[in-house]
Amino acid sequence: GRKLAFHLHRSTLKQLVQLSQLCEELKRQGLPPNEATRIRQWERMVNEQLESLRFIKEYRTPQALRSFARLFSVFLPPFYAPYYAELAQQLNSLGMAIAFSVLTSIALTSLFESLTQMEDPFVGLIGLDGIDLEEELLGKAQAELLDVRKELYPNALPFVTEDGRLLSETDRMSAFPAYRIFAEG
Repeated sequence: GRKLAFHLHRSTLKQLVQLSQLCEELKRQGLPPNEATRIRQWERMVNEQLESLRFIKEYRTPQALRSFARLFSVFLPPFYAPYYAELAQQLNSLGMAIAFSVLTSIALTSLFESLTQMEDPFVGLIGLDGIDLEEELLGKAQAELLDVRKELYPNALPFVTEDGRLLSETDRMSAFPAYRIFAEG
């Protein structure tokens, strides 16, 4: 979990640095300053959002607070025992009082579990509302970005083969000699 998150974060930062270096190269090649500024603005926004996601993942509710909430949800219901005893007397039904006490315990435990599930949105398939980051980035976002790229730049060199395999830098250089000239620039 943590190693994968760290690797993904480092990889993303490397890609942002590469994007920044490519922007500088484009400026040297004659990119208008307003366009370069716009690219830098997008870089900054992406970086801020990535940091925000990392903070959600890394610095969620402290362990001490989670432990207190767990103990509270387990040990609080017995303190309601006098109330349930009085309820049993008023209703002349011990079964009804026990049912209310069990429902109270289940409600507190369910509340705690739902808060735990909502706390970390990156648990993917484990939680009900989890985000499967691999599916989102590799499945949906990659396909959408490649489709947009194909529409905007129909003559651009492909990143993906016909069977959907991602081309490496070496594959593109060997398959497309013009790319080698651009990459070595």
